[in-house]
Amino acid sequence: MLQRPPPRYTRLPSDMPRRLWIVPLLLASACGPPRPDAASLLPPTVAVVWQRKSLHEIPPPQASVTRAVEAAYEGAGQITARIYATKSPGSAFEMTQHWKEQKNTVFFDKGRYFVVVEWQQADRNALTAFVRALEKELDRVR
Repeated sequence: MLQRPPPRYTRLPSDMPRRLWIVPLLLASACGPPRPDAASLLPPTVAVVWQRKSLHEIPPPQASVTRAVEAAYEGAGQITARIYATKSPGSAFEMTQHWKEQKNTVFFDKGRYFVVVEWQQADRNALTAFVRALEKELDRVR
């Protein structure tokens, strides 16, 4: 009489609880941190001197940008700041490599954010304080 070979894999009752834990773990890993709102990216007051006068979303300039926000500030002059949230830090760094330099404009990347600051009639020390404070704010938001 022919005998069947033993099965290669047998299910044990102890395997089921591990399998049931896979679904919640996958769901939890799919959830990321909440997306920061525009007001937290560009706060109402920066470096004590600068007060935000307007804030609005703008269209992303390229596919690697997931979100773009622009704000106007007044203080020791006038500043317009734009923040582009990219898909990865590499995309933000690439934007700094390809962005064209312009008069009265400074730009930098911080993590996955690319920032452009334009000014009119701004005090140089106050402008430097604004950029440094904005960099610290983006460190906190990450």
